Amino acid sequence: EEVGGDYCQIRFPDRTTCYITMCDVMGHGMASALLATRISSEVRYGIMYRREPCEIVASLERFTQDYFGHTGLFLTFVAVKIDLDCMELTYSGAGHPSPFVLRPQGREPLELPAQNPVIGLGITDDGAVGQDSVALEAGDRLFLFTDGLFEVLDAKERQLGVRGFTDVAKTTMGRNLFEVADDVLQRVL
Repeated sequence: EEVGGDYCQIRFPDRTTCYITMCDVMGHGMASALLATRISSEVRYGIMYRREPCEIVASLERFTQDYFGHTGLFLTFVAVKIDLDCMELTYSGAGHPSPFVLRPQGREPLELPAQNPVIGLGITDDGAVGQDSVALEAGDRLFLFTDGLFEVLDAKERQLGVRGFTDVAKTTMGRNLFEVADDVLQRVL
C-alpha cells in the first residue's frame, strides 16, 4: 500500500543451483525503494559469478559504504544458495529475520539465524562475514520473510511475533506448494 524497500529474487544461474535473496531497506518511501532496486541489481552480479552467500553479503557492505554511506540508510539482507544435486543449503544473513526450514512429520522447524550485523553500519570485515550450511531433506520447505509479516497487530493490539508467524507457517505443510503464500498471507491478515 505504500512505497517500501523490500525485495526478493530467485535466480537459477544453472540447472543445479538456486539463489534466493531477500532485502529490507529500513524505512519507507522513495529512498528506501530506490536503494532496494539498486541492491537487487548489485546482487545479480554476485549470483551471475556464483559467489558464496557470505561473499555477496561482504560485497553489499562495501557497496553501500562506497555509494550510500552518507544517506543513513541501512538494510537487512539474506542470501541463500541451494545446491540441488547435493541438497545442501548455504546461507548468510545480515540482521534479517531468521528464515527457517519446515520439516515434515511435525518435526520442529530449523531456524537459520543471521550471522552478521545489519548492512550499512560499516562494521563488517570481509574476512569476518559468516555463513552456514545445512542439509536439506525430501519434503523440506524454506520460509524467507520480512518483518512486515510478523509485526502485524490483531484487534487487541497484540503482535503476531516470530513465534506466531512460525505457527502460521507450520499449518501449511499439508498444503499444495503453490497455495502456501496465499494461505500464509490470509492467515496473517
